[in-house]
Amino acid sequence: MVRTETRAAYREAILDAATRVFGRLGFQDAKMADIAAEAGVAAGTVYNYFKNKEEVFRSILQRTHELVYQRIMVHQVLEDPIERMRASTREAFTFLEEHGALFLLYVSIGGGFDWAQKRVEQALIDENSARYFALSEATLRDAAARGQIRGDLPLERLTVFLSGLTDATIFSWVRSGCPPGLRTQADPLIDFFLHGARAP
Repeated sequence: MVRTETRAAYREAILDAATRVFGRLGFQDAKMADIAAEAGVAAGTVYNYFKNKEEVFRSILQRTHELVYQRIMVHQVLEDPIERMRASTREAFTFLEEHGALFLLYVSIGGGFDWAQKRVEQALIDENSARYFALSEATLRDAAARGQIRGDLPLERLTVFLSGLTDATIFSWVRSGCPPGLRTQADPLIDFFLHGARAP
């Protein structure tokens, strides 16, 4: 048990170090030796946990997805679906704002992978996107059952609309250099989704 906990702690420390190294040097210029030096371990130790820097990055990506998902899940106990939607969006935007450098890193190096690696990364992205999509669809289903949103459109289509607004807001923020204030866009986004652009 102690050995397992120690191994897990080493792995997390290496991922933390790799995140800093990738952010400082960029993915293409970073080397496993740089990650080892940042983590304060021998290069061989890093290779005991990860076979290459692509695997390190994939592990960072998966860990990040899991952290976001767990933070969003905290709000799934809210009874009112609209408040659940607002809280989940705020939580996701807050996480992104706190980890903007990591998100920028992902966007910037995504094109640097070879074809096979891109397929692996895309499969991971698709898997996690499906989890977020399922949460949103379940929330919208509850809202529709309560008469809080229109019922003349398929839930899947409404979920696509909400996801599109969310993605567009995030990528606009990234193009602007990840300035402070993303979390403040959560409520306006949900308001727009619920009421559209029509003047009140």
